[in-house]
Amino acid sequence: MRPLVLSLRQRPEQRLDLSPLVPHLLARKTAAEIERIELQTTKQRVSVGDAFRLKFGDANQIRVEGACDRLDRVGEELSDGEIRVEGDVGIRVGRAMRGGRLMIAGNAGVWAGSGMRGGSIEIAGTAGERLGGPLPGETLGMRGGTLLVRGNAGARAGDRMRRGVIIIEGRAGANEGSRMIAGTLI
Repeated sequence: MRPLVLSLRQRPEQRLDLSPLVPHLLARKTAAEIERIELQTTKQRVSVGDAFRLKFGDANQIRVEGACDRLDRVGEELSDGEIRVEGDVGIRVGRAMRGGRLMIAGNAGVWAGSGMRGGSIEIAGTAGERLGGPLPGETLGMRGGTLLVRGNAGARAGDRMRRGVIIIEGRAGANEGSRMIAGTLI
């Protein structure tokens, strides 16, 4: 079956919250219902249909084309299925993932994999600071799953990590594994 494809119309003027665009939340929705979903922003209301051209397909396989660093929270709370992103993403990609697979063909911003409990994330480019680490005020970082970064990672990768595996094929920034409780950081 063909995937559900979201093609970015143009670089958005403001940051967009893509956390509602995960398979378990899109299951059994029509194309029109998906296009009406609001993407939380800082200034004005923006719906999926305003920001993306939609090619309807299997919501268990989502592909985002033409992505940029203004797309935040991609794959947040992903529990099953697959999301493929062609391009860069912003902050908190894969936050609180419980399962499924998230593949990014570009770079990721800060807090990628924060609070992750399961599933796998693969970032083909670089990852920002606090890879797999906790958000401010939280006491635990990554608690499961696998996070692979093909490029470099910023400072504090694996901060307060509890379980899971982080693999960085490039260089890691300062203080990687700081306050790590358990898990594997390679």
